[in-house]
Amino acid sequence: MRMADWLTYTDIEQLKRLNQYYGCQADEHSKHDLICSLLRHIHQKSLLQKIINELTPAEYRFLQLLVLDNHPSFTMEELLAKGRAALNGEPGEPRSFVVGALKKGWLFPGYSLQTQYLYHVPFDTREKMIELLLEPYQQERREQPSFYRDEEMQIVYDLYHFLEFIKKEVVRLTHDGAIYKQQQRQLFQSFFITEEPISEKGPRFGFGRRYHLYPDRFSLIYDYAYYQGYFAEEDGYLSLSETGFGKITRTIDENEAKNLYRFWIRLYRKPIHHLPILIRWIGLLAHPGWFPLDRLYSILKPWLTPFYYETPESLFQKMMRMLCHLGVVRLGNEDGRNFVSLTQAGCKWMHGISAFREKVIEDGFIRIVNEDRA
Repeated sequence: MRMADWLTYTDIEQLKRLNQYYGCQADEHSKHDLICSLLRHIHQKSLLQKIINELTPAEYRFLQLLVLDNHPSFTMEELLAKGRAALNGEPGEPRSFVVGALKKGWLFPGYSLQTQYLYHVPFDTREKMIELLLEPYQQERREQPSFYRDEEMQIVYDLYHFLEFIKKEVVRLTHDGAIYKQQQRQLFQSFFITEEPISEKGPRFGFGRRYHLYPDRFSLIYDYAYYQGYFAEEDGYLSLSETGFGKITRTIDENEAKNLYRFWIRLYRKPIHHLPILIRWIGLLAHPGWFPLDRLYSILKPWLTPFYYETPESLFQKMMRMLCHLGVVRLGNEDGRNFVSLTQAGCKWMHGISAFREKVIEDGFIRIVNEDRA
């Protein structure tokens, strides 16, 4: 509902408090006057900008978590979780952010039996806030660069090719559970996007069940196909399931690509804690037009926290590479500067799938390998 609707359901005492907060002049005995006065002030651009500018860094993070999550309502537990995320390890009380949002009229409690324990952001308030959050960056978008990389749907082709490979070849596994490197090379060379088997001895863990055994893109393909039950690991071999066999005979399905994207969110939410809001920012900045990658990193950096051996910058690079592999974004270059833009599929998925609603993959699925073994 819009702000006007929520104010209609708000009791007169709360309307008085909101009028006092925004410095409105109205007849305190008239609910109609109180509402009309608020509607004249509460969405004024200059007033909202002033309030945003006066927020503490933690309050500003909470605002982003509140308005960039486009779910219509939240439980108190969800709001407190956002409050804890906004604190980002700093001391503070998560509930204070919720109280502050209620005081400003950015949140309203439900009014019916079904919604009385839910809190809502008015639709038009969310729109106004997002507009203000994006305004400083609108002039930084560019036209299409001379060179760009677009991998839309190619990961699905390679997924089906992998299943075809299991069907045709005898795929043996090492003692560690990896496909032998000679067969890995044979498989990877036939992919649309080629990779090399892992050769470095550095640590690799946290980004998937078989991430320690395979390069990033194939690790995702392998984990997704295994999770979906397209194949099994049996007695040192890979065996195609009936479901996997059915995938080979089908034409390329965009739903498969969308499911891969959703699976990636669930898989990477653990090592990249704030992945949902990072994705939301990318979706808003990288469309329409092309957005500078270095500026995108500077905007997202406050939401990137180190993960063991990964730095904020390496996590950002990994995230952008995987979004390109998944066909969500295109990566381009012009005069030595890198840019990013959403693909057609990326536009649909970014605005149709809420990463905030995608749950972290089950703990039992991801194998965390210690550094010595990696």
